[in-house]
Amino acid sequence: MNKLFLGSLLFLSAISYSQVEKGSYVTNEKGQKIKLNIKENNKYELMVFYGDYEVKNDTLHFNNNNSSDSEFAVSFSPEANPAKGKVKVKLFGDYMYYYTGIYIGTQTGKAEPTYKSFAEFFSGAEGEETKELVFEINREEFFYLAKEDYEGKTQISKFTLPRDANEIQIEYSPNYLGKVKLVGYLNDKKQLVVSENGKSNPLTFIMESEKQEKKTPSIKPIETKTETNWTYPGKSDRWSIYPQSVDSTVAVYDFKFKIESDLSKAIGATKNDKTKFLVINYDPDNKKAKEEFNTFIENQQYSIGSYSSYTDNIEYDKYNYYLANAKDKTWASKNKIKDNPSIVIVDGEGTVLSQTKGNISKNASLFEVYYSSIDPDLKRTKALVDLHKALNSKSKESEILKAFASLPEDGYYGSVAETVTAQPVVEVAAPVSEDQTVETAAYDMDYSPNETVFTKPVFDKKKMLSVWESIVKNHAKDTKPDLDFVKVALAEIKGIGFYKHIFNEGRVYDEANFKAIDYLLKHYNEIIVEQQKSKGQDANVVDYYGDYPATIEAELPRAISNHITEFGDQASDSYKARILEVYKKVLEKQAGDYKSKIDYFRLLNSYSTSEQNYVAEYDAFFNSIFKGNNDIEILDGLYASRTQSGQEYEEWTMFKNYFSNASNETAWFVVEKSKNPESVKKAIKWSESSLRIEKNNPYYLDTLAQLYYKNGEKQKAISTQEQALKFSETMDEETKADLETVLEKMKNGSY
Repeated sequence: MNKLFLGSLLFLSAISYSQVEKGSYVTNEKGQKIKLNIKENNKYELMVFYGDYEVKNDTLHFNNNNSSDSEFAVSFSPEANPAKGKVKVKLFGDYMYYYTGIYIGTQTGKAEPTYKSFAEFFSGAEGEETKELVFEINREEFFYLAKEDYEGKTQISKFTLPRDANEIQIEYSPNYLGKVKLVGYLNDKKQLVVSENGKSNPLTFIMESEKQEKKTPSIKPIETKTETNWTYPGKSDRWSIYPQSVDSTVAVYDFKFKIESDLSKAIGATKNDKTKFLVINYDPDNKKAKEEFNTFIENQQYSIGSYSSYTDNIEYDKYNYYLANAKDKTWASKNKIKDNPSIVIVDGEGTVLSQTKGNISKNASLFEVYYSSIDPDLKRTKALVDLHKALNSKSKESEILKAFASLPEDGYYGSVAETVTAQPVVEVAAPVSEDQTVETAAYDMDYSPNETVFTKPVFDKKKMLSVWESIVKNHAKDTKPDLDFVKVALAEIKGIGFYKHIFNEGRVYDEANFKAIDYLLKHYNEIIVEQQKSKGQDANVVDYYGDYPATIEAELPRAISNHITEFGDQASDSYKARILEVYKKVLEKQAGDYKSKIDYFRLLNSYSTSEQNYVAEYDAFFNSIFKGNNDIEILDGLYASRTQSGQEYEEWTMFKNYFSNASNETAWFVVEKSKNPESVKKAIKWSESSLRIEKNNPYYLDTLAQLYYKNGEKQKAISTQEQALKFSETMDEETKADLETVLEKMKNGSY
């Protein structure tokens, strides 16, 4: 194992060098380790990353010195007096903030651990920062510490709790630098290129001895000094260009709901605002209903006002509210509202979208201002209800297309209940006398909201597909792309469109789908420009880092690839051939999308019924990329110039391995299935290339050895297979045994 130090130059204040012993120093502050080397000749090195490195083929993998450091330092103390059956926990550190993503668990024997977030033990004011947290947990055999990061990865550490321990002391120090992974490779200019795994903007290094000095020496200033409050006549305040911060004492925006006096007016007010739903608190037999409802409304108004103090628009005002009374029992009966009390949500037409058992004080969490947990389901349900109405009325095709397009794009298909028939017309019953009301039992304030049941319209599959087919046929005449149609067509091709939303199942492409793909290809370039404009992207700006929402150039190839993978095994040969041909046409629109082209050959390997076509197509692709034996230099150039939206690659190693794996997979296809001598010769060329890209890969060597043997080069095959076994330490024993069997057959002539 070799050693490498990769430094980060930082400014050091002057120190009395004569009093400092030469050698290596490491910071003893909390947090990350930084190494300082005090060297001879008044030189120093200050390093953040240092450790071992490994050479894998042509790539350096740097092992970060910080990567193995735990974020928790744990110790035990008997000096505490916790409650019986408990143990005290003391968590401290400089970087705890809100304890976000930090958890503690307890376990006895092999039972499942029970976890709690550290945030549950924090009793301070919201936003308050503290450096110490003390609480008690159950005394069990083991305890766990877990840290969840923003990428969804959780590091879990298990500890045994000693019997004499009355206190667990935990120092938390986040290990940010430990997550950095560095890799490096030599480019065609023999420069060492180093970058964080999967990130852009690498550092390029050359040997210090080769660095050219400047021919013209720089001129040093005759004087350098530092002044406090430096100014000159006419100089403006440097901070005046920034907006003034908002006074934290600013009054909360005085937001008020307009609560209607009867249901028909409440529905009418909601109809006038297309962005809102009406929440009906149906609790007519509860004498305290008005009091509870008013308390909820006051809290909701305050919350919306608080958020709205920091924005120009009231984006959190999503619902209108109405308190039902005894007069509304007839309406409830007609709309099959069985639970009393319950929360019923309707749209501006009075159509019931959802029902939840329990009154509004018990289900207040459903309408949390910043994030309403039922909001996505309501929008989806509303879209399905509107689509159902459009399909079953005399709506124009353009209106039906709008209804298709209104379905959410997130691919979420939450479970919904059977149809609830609701009436847009509101009937008001005669008032009920006071003595007829029944006081409800007291509610437990810890009551959790009941499951919300959403309306699910029943669709006629045949009719719906017929309408969609007609829409596709009529849009084939478009001279410019209709973005509503593009959105719906693309969602259908991706398998997340109206069909999936309604029937919660996938389907193979029918003629309408294939015609929709033709439409997208016909208007391909115009669609990209229009999508970029609609998403706020300058059409002339290249999306180097994939920051903008995906457009058709990224979505369409991925959609068809996923479709082939999902349905290829159950499709007929003619269907496979057709869908592969469509995929090929899509890729012809994207000259620089090598990742998708290689994916195409992977699919061709699995689903093509013609060996000759597969070999010929891959050979043409290979020859268009590689000319000569300078494979690494060619790939380095392609990697450096990848600028098209959607063509980002995680890292250099992964990028070049797309090509080496593709060549090996296609060559292995020839090993297994081909008896054509010309195919074997082509496959040898691909296989040799894969080994120039990733040297000494045992799988690639095995492929090449067997191709040599099929080509009549027996001795060359044996020596190559021996090389494969030499580098087979990473293989499992079964695969290694297969290589040995092949070698034995080559030697005794029974291959």
